[in-house]
Amino acid sequence: MKRARLLTLLSLVAVAGCTQQPSFLASFADQQPPPKERLSPGSASADRWEPAPDPVFDEVIPGTERISQLPAKVGECFDTTITAITDRYGEDLSPRAKRGADPGTIIRFSNSGVQVSLKRENAIMHSQIFDKVNMCLVEVPKECPSDLRGRVYRTTNLRTKETWSLANDIKSCG
Repeated sequence: MKRARLLTLLSLVAVAGCTQQPSFLASFADQQPPPKERLSPGSASADRWEPAPDPVFDEVIPGTERISQLPAKVGECFDTTITAITDRYGEDLSPRAKRGADPGTIIRFSNSGVQVSLKRENAIMHSQIFDKVNMCLVEVPKECPSDLRGRVYRTTNLRTKETWSLANDIKSCG
């Protein structure tokens, strides 16, 4: 009889130890320390005031995974889509250039790529937003290969079959 009770008690202890229920001591270990008193900048002395900590985000920020689709090595190519075509000042391109200084061209892609020109590019003028293009890295500045500025990409519009080669910045690296 005593053996049956002892086995029953032992089996209950084993089951309790294997469950996912937190133990009494574990509840104390998981407690967060009490938050620090937050003082406003106006009511606290300069040596006691601390700004609130920056928020920390553990999740992936949407859209940041696209940058990995930019060609990284000379000769590497990726297909992407045109997302914007403007002049260098962000204004819509007019069908004809106004007299005076040429506002140039900026074209942006869905892979976070960009190409800039100091003058109007006819191949870009014939392109439209949402056109599929093939973008290839053709030149990396020798002076600073780790800098992303000044890289030259050859882009082919798959709809119009026109090609242009432009850098991703007006200035080179450095």
